[in-house]
Amino acid sequence: MRKTVVFGVCLVVLAASVSARQGGAAQVTAQGAGAPQGRGTPAPLPTLVVEVQNIFNPIKTNITKAVDQFPEDKLTWAPTDKVRSWARLIGHLSDDNNGACYLLAGETTRPARLETEDTPNSAANKMSKADLQKALAESFARCDKAFAAVTPENMAERLGQSSRSKIGGLIYNTQHINEHYGNIVTYMRLQNLVPPSSAGRGGL
Repeated sequence: MRKTVVFGVCLVVLAASVSARQGGAAQVTAQGAGAPQGRGTPAPLPTLVVEVQNIFNPIKTNITKAVDQFPEDKLTWAPTDKVRSWARLIGHLSDDNNGACYLLAGETTRPARLETEDTPNSAANKMSKADLQKALAESFARCDKAFAAVTPENMAERLGQSSRSKIGGLIYNTQHINEHYGNIVTYMRLQNLVPPSSAGRGGL
C-alpha cells in the first residue's frame, strides 16, 4: 500500500514538473498553442492552466450569451417547482464563480450570495435582467483574474484552507459551469429559444 501511494505521488510531481517546463515563465496562449512550428514539427503543448482555461472560456461565452438572450419577463420561470427559476440558476452560477475564484483573484472576502435561499423568496428572484447580467459578468471577470494568477509553478499549492489545489479549484469551477450550461440549454429549449452553442448549426 505504501509503495502504491509513493508511486502515485511521484506521478503527480512528475506531471507538474513537465507542465512547468512546458510553461516556463510565460504561459502558451490559446491562439499560439496550435500554430505550426515548422514542417513536420508539432506545436508545443499549452500549460495545464491554459488547457483548463481554453475549456472554460467557450462555456463562459455561451452562458453569457444565453443570459443576454433570455427574456426578462421569464426570469422567475422554472420548468417545474422542483428546480431553480432562471434567475436563481444564474444567481447560483454567479455565486459559485465567486466562491471558486475570489481567493485566487487576490480577494479576502467572498462576495455576498445572490441565491440566498431555496425558495421563491431568494434574492436572485428579485433581480432585474440587467442586475443578473452585471453580477454574472463580475463573477466571470473574477475567474479571469484567478486564471491569470495561477501558474505552472504555483498550481499545486493549496487553495486557501480547502482540500483542493489552485488548479483543482479552476478545474472544479470549469466542470460546474459546464454542468449548469446543460440546464441552461434545457430551459432555453422549453422557451423555444436556440441555445448559443447550437446557433451556429442552425439551431440543431
